[in-house]
Amino acid sequence: MIKRLFLTLFLITAFSANAQIGILTSTPQRTLHVNGSLQLVKELNVGGSENVQGTAGKEGEFLSSNGAGTSPTWRTIESQSFLKIVFTGQKTNISPGTGSYTGSSSATNYEAPSRNYIYNIVNKIDNNYVSYDANTGIFTVSRAGYYNISTYLSYNLSLNGTNQTAGTAISRLERSSDTSDYISAMSTGHGERTESIYHQLTGIKFLNSGETFSLRCVYTQNFRLASGNISISYLLP
Repeated sequence: MIKRLFLTLFLITAFSANAQIGILTSTPQRTLHVNGSLQLVKELNVGGSENVQGTAGKEGEFLSSNGAGTSPTWRTIESQSFLKIVFTGQKTNISPGTGSYTGSSSATNYEAPSRNYIYNIVNKIDNNYVSYDANTGIFTVSRAGYYNISTYLSYNLSLNGTNQTAGTAISRLERSSDTSDYISAMSTGHGERTESIYHQLTGIKFLNSGETFSLRCVYTQNFRLASGNISISYLLP
């Protein structure tokens, strides 16, 4: 009780003398100067005025300084031009489960025999930006903006017989509405008895809300699609 009275008298004295309050300091440098730790059980309000309550911000926002003499501001990561990861996924199986997809007779015959690469494991998804159909491998954009898409994928040709592995592998990150202006694409040639092929694609594209895209793959011989992963990040529009 005596300690509390002493602290109260100390604060009153400090406030009266300096128009500043010091806690565990006799020389406060600001209106309130705490020489120690501070614990907030509930919200922190910033901004406002003498007669207007400040704001506690929204869930997920962080406090950003606006310099000396100015109230800090609650901001979102997106507003600071940071990358926001909105989807990560993995493919840990081989498709089709039995047999192989029928390849194209030539590298120029792409769309008909090509297959969507499907991720059987979704590690993270933010449906405010993209949604994903695990049955078709198709992504749908929920929020317009620039998307940075990075993928790693592999082909498996081990079921093919003699003189049936040489050919060309083509992988394309493409929008369903436009099969000529790709997000990213890669084409590689391979010799006889190649059993595994590995591709990496990275691209940045502005995508409108409602647009769909997928990773499509094809080989000039019969093929299976094996392990891989994908990461999709959102940038400011």
